[in-house]
Amino acid sequence: MIIVPIQAFTDNYIWLVVNEEQHTAISVDPGDSGPVLHYLNDNQLTLEAIVLTHHHFDHVGGVEGLLTTWPNTPVYAPDDSRIPAVTHPLREGDRLCFSNMTLQVLSTTGHTSTHISLYDEAQNLLFCGDTLFSAGCGRVFDGTLDALHGSLARLKALPDATQVYCAHEYTQQNLRFAASVEPQNEEITRYLEELDQHAGRCTLPSTMAKEKKINPFLRTQEPAVLAYVRSRGLASQESLLVFQQLREDKNNFKT
Repeated sequence: MIIVPIQAFTDNYIWLVVNEEQHTAISVDPGDSGPVLHYLNDNQLTLEAIVLTHHHFDHVGGVEGLLTTWPNTPVYAPDDSRIPAVTHPLREGDRLCFSNMTLQVLSTTGHTSTHISLYDEAQNLLFCGDTLFSAGCGRVFDGTLDALHGSLARLKALPDATQVYCAHEYTQQNLRFAASVEPQNEEITRYLEELDQHAGRCTLPSTMAKEKKINPFLRTQEPAVLAYVRSRGLASQESLLVFQQLREDKNNFKT
């Protein structure tokens, strides 16, 4: 099995999980059908399934185009009327059994009210859409800040070896914010310098171990992060309030 990043739009990744023996592929969050179809055709692959994490157009916009070519493809997605052509609505705890992996559905709301992530425990793989980014997290749209905070805590509890497949290439800009929060964090400084020297390369997957060291939204109880929010006028050390301050500051951060 290989997992291929298909670039779309400005910074999206559509993940293709390829079974090389059976010449099939699963498409995760295909916002655009064009690059997916090109890869499938160039590599003589059959589309086994489409899996969606949430309803935003840059994640679902390619579904109908893929179904035009592969009309019998099952579409797995949250139970949300805003998502097109769903054949298998998903809820917390559901399991998807494919030719090369088994995905457990995790409810990770917050970015949206029905957002899910998909976790393969046996292979330590996580497809987390726009809930968790490398060194960052998604904004709150029609979900809630409290829900997003809880979802990130849930993902943080996954094993350190978990490979984290986010849906956007935001790592460098996220690290710049993280460095403003923790200027003495050597992990952040070193990684940012590395990426600045190799601009344009795919930084994913990350790992949960790495995210625990560099991602301020997973570090709300670290002394350096608490010192940062105190400098911003927040007296409380309560994790949700720290998270709220970080999210507000990231929303307004200029790289």
